[in-house]
Amino acid sequence: MDTPKVSIHDLKLWYGESEALHGINVAFSEKKVTALIGPSGCGKSTLLRCLNRMNDRIPECHIEGKVLLDGDDIYAPEVDVVQLRTHIGMVFQKPNPFPKSIYENVAYAPRIHGLAKNGPDMDELVETALRKASIWKEVKDKLQSPGTALSGGQQQRLCIARTIAVKPNVILMDEPCSALDPIATAKIEELMDELKQEFTIIMVTHSMQQAARISDHTAFFYMGNLIEFGETGTIFTQPEKQQTEDYITGRFG
Repeated sequence: MDTPKVSIHDLKLWYGESEALHGINVAFSEKKVTALIGPSGCGKSTLLRCLNRMNDRIPECHIEGKVLLDGDDIYAPEVDVVQLRTHIGMVFQKPNPFPKSIYENVAYAPRIHGLAKNGPDMDELVETALRKASIWKEVKDKLQSPGTALSGGQQQRLCIARTIAVKPNVILMDEPCSALDPIATAKIEELMDELKQEFTIIMVTHSMQQAARISDHTAFFYMGNLIEFGETGTIFTQPEKQQTEDYITGRFG
């Protein structure tokens, strides 16, 4: 197993009285794509949102256990959550560009965090992020147009550019292709393969084919438990647990 970038130790989560995650232990490798799979409501997205403390926004949510980024506990009292989210970026299911220009969508967060000054430095940062998100050629002549005027697939790549503009270590993706057509999906998948040269990617997907195509490791969740975790090829061809095999072969789910 490679160096873990993110490791989770005995993570439990409750919404009010209801326990949604039951003592999860797993480590995510650096510069790899890990897919979280399992039926709806099994805890995949809940776990993903624990990794950048998005669940903090839910009043009745209570968490125990540890989530370590490069060995540091992200739930430690001294952690600045805003700062944390620059290290662990997130791309949502539905593309959600800001109601601003394409340029401003990418420049907004780096400006707030003081990563680049306005002018040539910012221009370069915006171009680099858009290039890395494989959308520069499509938008370079209309950077002042609204991001919301792009197609769904382009908007999602713009959101990826916005995420990588602050140079995170980890990118979380919550079903990033579920609102997209097959061509746009293929572009995002190709892009993820390029991005893992530089970033650790943890993705929730409902598509087994997608997990099989693009992830290095796969974690199978069921009813708030991590049933099995391993290399994607092994999970899909020789799973150790009967439950995993039943889910992957479509016997339930």
